[in-house]
Order: sequence, then C-alpha cells, then structure tokens
Amino acid sequence: MRETLGRLRFVQFLAAAYRIKAIRILIPVAIFGFVFWVGQHELRHIRLSVMFAELRRIPPRALVEILLLALFAAAVMSAYDFVIRRQFKFQVGIARTFRYAWISNTFNNLLGFAGLTGAGVRALLYKKSGVPMAAITAAVVFLSPVVLNGLAVMAWLEIAGLFQAHALIQEHRWMAVAVWGIALYLPLFVALQRTTLFAKWFHKQGKERFPWRTILESIGASFAEWLFAGLTFWLIATHVLHGVSLREMLGIYTVAAVGGILSMAPGGIGAFDLTVLIGLENMGFPAERVMVVLVLFRFFYYIIPWFIGLILSVIELGLPGKKTIVKGEQAVR
Repeated sequence: MRETLGRLRFVQFLAAAYRIKAIRILIPVAIFGFVFWVGQHELRHIRLSVMFAELRRIPPRALVEILLLALFAAAVMSAYDFVIRRQFKFQVGIARTFRYAWISNTFNNLLGFAGLTGAGVRALLYKKSGVPMAAITAAVVFLSPVVLNGLAVMAWLEIAGLFQAHALIQEHRWMAVAVWGIALYLPLFVALQRTTLFAKWFHKQGKERFPWRTILESIGASFAEWLFAGLTFWLIATHVLHGVSLREMLGIYTVAAVGGILSMAPGGIGAFDLTVLIGLENMGFPAERVMVVLVLFRFFYYIIPWFIGLILSVIELGLPGKKTIVKGEQAVR
C-alpha cells in the first residue's frame, strides 16, 4: 500500500511539474549539465595558447572565403519567407521580404528558444508592413515544424552512407538512435501536412490540404539551410585541419546538429560543440585545432550575420511601414 501511494504521489508530482512547465525547463538543463560533465574531460586537453596560435596561422584570404560562404548560407534561409509569402499571399515586396528573412533567421539562429525568437521577430516585422495578424499566425505556425526537415534529409543521407560519421556513431550508439529519430521526422511531417485534420486545426484552412508544391518547397528551403551551414563548417575545417573530406565533415556536422537540436540549447551550443570535438579527435586531430574550427564557425555563421541583422532591424523598425492601395487590394512595398 505504501509503495502504491508513493508511486501515486510521484505521478501526481510529475503531472503538476508538467503543468507548470518545470519538466520542459528541466530537460534542457539536465542535458546541458550532462554535456558539461562529459565535456570536462575533453576540455582538459585544450591549451588556449596553442589554440590562439592556430587561429593566427589562418591566412586572410581563407577568412574572406569563409565569410562569403557564411553570408550566402545566411541568405539562403530567406527561402522560408518566400515560401510563406507565396502560400499565404503576403503583399510585401521582394527586397523587404529578404530583409525580414535575414533579421528573423539570424536572430533565431543565435538566440533560438525553440524557434520562438524567429517567430516573434517575424510577426513583428510583417505586422509593421500591414500583413493581417491571422495570415502571420498561420505562416508562423506552418514554419515552426518545417525547420527540422532539412536536418532529417541530412540524417537520411548519413544513414544511406553518403555522409561518413560511422566511427563516431559506432563509439556512441545512442547517436544512431538520435539520427534515426530525426530522420523519421520527415515522413511524419509530410503525413501531417497532407491530412485535413492538421490543416483544419493548425492552419485555419478548413479542410483544405497544403499543396505538394508548398510542402516540397518548404522541405527544400530547410535542406538548403542545413546543407549550406554544413558546407560552411566543412570550408572552415579544410583551412584549419587540412586533409578532411566533404563527406566526413558533413557526416560529423549532421550528427552534431542532431545532438544540438535534442539539447534544445540556442544554436545547439554545448552538445553540438562536444560532439564535433569527440568526432574530430577520434579522427586524430588535436583538440586545439578542433576548437578553432568551432570558434570560427560560431563567429562567421552566427555572430556576423546576426550583427548585420541587428543593423537591419534598427533600420526597419525605425522606418514607417509603407502601404499602398491598388484597386481594391492592399499592396505593401
């Protein structure tokens, strides 16, 4: 009887904790703590003086190449906004759509919070341009589950053997489960998008299903985002580590990105970095050089695009929204 009562109280405690969102907060905290605990062993091998010496050895031309690819990778993410612009009929100009996309995506990349940052910034900007809140809400809800699809495609490429992170997965078997879990998200997403129930409850479109064109475009936009992020990571690795193959770097990037997503930390910080560190050390690269790769990736892919987005956001929010009425329909330029 006492055991039964104890279990009942524990269940009641878990239910109460879930209602107050305590468990949803504790999960990423627990994962972050685990990453820190595991990472202590790896970080002990890093000598900061050696790491900074490796940074100074990178030629300026290589830094320019990395910068250009990182900026292009950030620009590629604007595909999300052009998909919702067409699907939800936003009357917003092409240039402004691109600026809104850059601001929203770079803020979301850096700050994260399960996509809430990007959703909030995107809603604020489009509302300023006169887009109805109902259309913005529908678009934001549509985008929320889209982002993982590109990583799911990358996971399938890893499973199929086109990417190579076999040594890392064999040493840490739980990573295989995580990669499979993300990969299976893709068919689940497609199934949900093609159900009338999903369209009715989540997209406020009655029984109308999302067209295949919109679904495929959104998956393509997500895949382009993750692929060019991986290519930026690979380009940095080629200049720092030397002798690394594209397939190996994309494989390690994919597995590390899966770990970062599961950690729910902004930018996957912690879990992503630790996975990369373990994977590249297993390939025989010194920890100091691996840390240089991570530092440069964070700086060029996250910090610089976000700083540009910050400047654009100040300009956009400082300007009044321009609205034009064209024969019965509202167009925003």
